[in-house]
Amino acid sequence: MKRQEIAAAAAKRKLKAPHPVTLRLDLNVFRYGYLKYGMKSMKHKKNIIACRIFENEVKAVLPETDAREIHWIDAALHASPQRLKCAISDAISNIDSTRSEIGFLFGNGCHPDMCAIAGQHGVGLPAEKNCIHAFLGSHQAKELERNRTMILSPGWLDAWQGIVEGLGWDEVDVRINMGRYDRILLIDPGLVPVDDERLIEFYDQIQVPIEIMPIDLHHFRSFVMAQ
Repeated sequence: MKRQEIAAAAAKRKLKAPHPVTLRLDLNVFRYGYLKYGMKSMKHKKNIIACRIFENEVKAVLPETDAREIHWIDAALHASPQRLKCAISDAISNIDSTRSEIGFLFGNGCHPDMCAIAGQHGVGLPAEKNCIHAFLGSHQAKELERNRTMILSPGWLDAWQGIVEGLGWDEVDVRINMGRYDRILLIDPGLVPVDDERLIEFYDQIQVPIEIMPIDLHHFRSFVMAQ
């Protein structure tokens, strides 16, 4: 075969169209990738079911661009385990789990059945036991709780009256139940000024000395962003 004929044959091979089977396989790979990764990204809208006890703090640590939707649960429902369980279950049921991920911003000890509630709906639980541990970390919280100290956050102070009413306590009940403590430690991240009048009213109810301790939100930010 002449050199010119060899060159012409080689050029013809280069211009030959791909085999049809190869094109079908490439299309199947594209479809598989879309279904596996494209649809997954569409589904993973994040919904967070959160206790309103730390509403101000959650809003302070979430970036402005954060796309998570927060479903708030009234903090005063802690006074009624049955109502709290129903509120959390209802919030989960109202979220389309086929298109959304669900996270919790509750302590894993906020309800006796919290693990069962989370497991039933496939929701992961936070590592911290309660909101105070979420703010401080369990080690610091336990250290501060020594010597008959009760730690409260500003959100607890806001929810206090609703909790008392939910428990059905009168003035005597409050003083009996709070009388076990020698000190109330109010942790303050400095987001909202502490209302002096409300603090005085709170003291009048419980008759236990109150101290205020400034805190930062470094640990709490990690707690929130992990959900």
